[in-house]
This record gives sequence, C-alpha cells and structure tokens, in this order.
Amino acid sequence: MTSIVIPIINEFENLYYQAARFRQLAINVEIIFIDGGSQDSSLEIAAKLGRVIQSPKGRAIQMNAGAKAASGDILLFLHADSMIKPEVLVAVERLMSDKRIAGGCLDQRIDSPRRIFRFIEGFGNLRSRLTGVYYGDQAIFVRKEVFEDMGGFPEVPVMEDVLFTKKLRRQGRTVVLPLPVQVSARRWEKMGIIRTCLFYSWLNILFWTGVPLTKIRAIYDDLR
Repeated sequence: MTSIVIPIINEFENLYYQAARFRQLAINVEIIFIDGGSQDSSLEIAAKLGRVIQSPKGRAIQMNAGAKAASGDILLFLHADSMIKPEVLVAVERLMSDKRIAGGCLDQRIDSPRRIFRFIEGFGNLRSRLTGVYYGDQAIFVRKEVFEDMGGFPEVPVMEDVLFTKKLRRQGRTVVLPLPVQVSARRWEKMGIIRTCLFYSWLNILFWTGVPLTKIRAIYDDLR
C-alpha cells in the first residue's frame, strides 16, 4: 500500500480547491497531512480529507514525521498545491514491485496552458533523468524500508530533496516515471516567469558551490 505524505502550513485555499481530488485518492491509499502550525482553517479541512498529525515547522521535519506515522510500504511525498491521478498510484505500486528499485519521482506538469511552461517542465523533466536528482514538487516516492534505512530527509533549512535523492541513488535503482504530477503555476505567476527561473537557478548555483544552507534559506525567504 502507498501512503501519501503532505506537509502543510496555511494551505486552506489549496486544500479546499483540491478537496474532491484528495477524496478520490483516499479511496485506495492512506493520506497523511502534517501540519507545521497553520493559523488558518487548514487543519479543519485536512481532517475531512485524510489523517492529520502535527509537528514542528519545517518541510523535512514534517515529512519525516508523516513518514514515521505512515502504514504503507511505499511513501509518496506530495505538495499541497500538487495533484496526481489514481492511475498514477497504480503505476507507482506496479513499478515498486521490482525490489531492485529504491524509489523515484514523476514528470512535472505545470497547471497552465501557456507554452512557456511546456518548455520549463520539459527541461526540468530531462534534467531529472540525466542527473537522478529530484525536487520535492515532482512527487518523490520511495520504499519505506529504504527511507528508514537512510534516516529520512536530512532536517536542513533548504535543499532537503536534493540531498535526499542524491543519497537515494546509492540505495538502488531510481526511476523517473513518465506520468504527471500536476504542479501549481502560482510561484511563477507570483514572481514572474523569468524572475522565478533565474531565482531558482541562482539558488542551485549557491548550493552546488558550497554556500551554507542557512544562508541559502535566508536568501530564499528574503526574495520570495
């Protein structure tokens, strides 16, 4: 069985908008929402859509808490503003029946008809296949026993997804499954497409050149 782990904080609008889709997913899988201290009505609506636990704020901390509480033998980490279809879960479970595979992610599909987003998501999906490094909004999935052996996500201020998937590659084969996770276009729409692309490229340059994660997090918070 698969457990879907979703960290939330003040995500009422996204949860409300996607409530019907979450209910459809919950028919066949376990959904766990991990709240990091919401001040809106996120807890109230999340409780109607799945299991809710609370933890200290922090994406990695929250995801680790959700993984610990999960009963499934496959973990799939999803953002609150992202969505997958039920048939994607069937394909993930079929893929993970091969014990040689430690985990993987899905192809990103940005929720906008604008052509520029086809280029952005296409480049990102190609990057994932070439590097084996996956980002959190690509619905990372992993065998729970592998996740536990790895010690979960590193509880760092930022880039926990990159650090985790780099380490995951040493646990077995990883796969980018050619099925979509629908991702909200809100960050690009909020900051502007060019500015957003440059912003995340700059953060990656800082990371790969060894800038401390605390400084990268400060830049991330300042510019958003």
